[in-house]
Amino acid sequence: MNNWPNWIPRPNAWMSAILLILLVKGIAIVIKRIFEMGYFLTDFSPKMQILLYFAALLSPIPVVAIAHHWLHQFLDRYSPETRSPEFGRTEGLFPGLMSWWEGLYGWMTIALAMLLSGMIRFFFFSYSDEYLYQAFAWWDELKSFFTIYSLIRIVAAAYLYEFEHTVRYHLMAVGAANYSDRE
Repeated sequence: MNNWPNWIPRPNAWMSAILLILLVKGIAIVIKRIFEMGYFLTDFSPKMQILLYFAALLSPIPVVAIAHHWLHQFLDRYSPETRSPEFGRTEGLFPGLMSWWEGLYGWMTIALAMLLSGMIRFFFFSYSDEYLYQAFAWWDELKSFFTIYSLIRIVAAAYLYEFEHTVRYHLMAVGAANYSDRE
């Protein structure tokens, strides 16, 4: 696996991208149900409606953080050889710093991937009001996973995860070099 060209994301980046897209599709279903049940609350207060929209917008952060934490607890227990030695065991019931980072990074990744797929759709495909609604109302509708826009999102997310991996390991290498220079 180490002899892959640098411009192709590693399999872990592809796996992270696919899992993120699937997780966001699942979040979209849950949020749709919450909005259906919560509309009667928004009739009473516009502030409640704004609060509900902000909660929906930020909901992927804790969901991805918790999913990341549980996934690594599962991997630490049943497949400990897959864990990088630089990172310790995942312990506890609540997500740690790295899981919260993955939640924030996953949220940013899906937002950038959706923005990129929307830009590609806008510039290269015919657009109508219906398509514009679909581009901005992705929470409301569950579409087929194998659309061109989902594939664009997966590719964009894989490259963003590869970028994060490269930056993370570069920072660890720089930190290790600085640490060895002090000794």
